[in-house]
Parts: sequence; structure tokens; C-alpha cells
Amino acid sequence: MTDDKDTQNHGLPEAEHHRYGRIFMGVTLAGLLFLAGQGVRWWQEHAHAKRLEQAVTEVYRRGLAGEPGRSPYGRLQFELGKLKAQSAQRLDMVELLAALSRRAPQGVRIRSISMATASGVVSGLAATPDDFKRYQAALAAEAYFTFSVSKVDLFAQPVRFELNVKVRDRSAPPKEDGQ
Repeated sequence: MTDDKDTQNHGLPEAEHHRYGRIFMGVTLAGLLFLAGQGVRWWQEHAHAKRLEQAVTEVYRRGLAGEPGRSPYGRLQFELGKLKAQSAQRLDMVELLAALSRRAPQGVRIRSISMATASGVVSGLAATPDDFKRYQAALAAEAYFTFSVSKVDLFAQPVRFELNVKVRDRSAPPKEDGQ
């Protein structure tokens, strides 16, 4: 009671099975080659990242003079902060020259400056005692340095003076007028 038409429609012909099998194998092979290429690419990127990480660690080791620790970037920031704090307490020649020149009245000339780490001595001449007093008042308003008179000869013409210079503590709030 079987029909001949039913037995003939049960599958694909043998040639079609082979054709689809070859297509499936080709697609599978292409997919495997693609995945293998991606794996090789990932491995190369991973090896490159490891080399970069080792190079950065070596830079940290040289910059921090030893083992960089768990947070080398944080340690670098800490060391930078210490250096900035130290340099804030040092006498900067360019800033000092700028302060001395922008505050100088017409009759004042600076003859010499000697410097140490956080202090210095400035010697100069003023045409009149009034010029020196104006200069002294102008320097008192300087934000970065404190000036004190070391020597002054008000009776000489021109007036000879020496000022001691110190770096003002920049971490402290600025002094108000009248304090």
C-alpha cells in the first residue's frame, strides 16, 4: 500500500548531498581559517601589550629609582608634589629679578644679588633717601618674597643699601595689610 510517488520524495538526490556537504565543508573551513587568523592577531596584540607594559614598568623603575610598587603613577604624582613643594620654597632668580625691577622707582639701581636656596642679599643704590623709602614700601607689598633691610647708609649720596630676601611661604595665606 505504498505509493511510488512517496518513496521518491524522501530526500535529496545523492549528487545534491555531496554538493551541500562540500559547501558546508568550505564554509566551515573558511570560518576556521577566520577564527585562526583572529587568534593569531589576538596573540600578537597580547604580546605587544606585554612588551609595552614591561617598557612602562622599566620607565617607572628608572624614574622612581627602584621597584615601582603597586601604584607607580600615584607614587610619581606624590614625588612630583614633593618637588613642587620644595621648589615653592626656593628662591627663583627670574621671579626675584622681576619683583625687584617692577617695584623699583626711577632713582633706584640694583648693584648685586647673591642667592642661597631660600634666601639672598640684594645690594643697591638709591638717588635719595625718599627713593629708598618708596622702594622699601613697594617691596613690602611683594607677594612672593619678604624683604628686610640689612644695611642702609641714608647719609651717603647716593644711598647705599642691602636687603635680605626670603621666599614667602606660599602655602600660608597672604598677609593682609595692617597685620
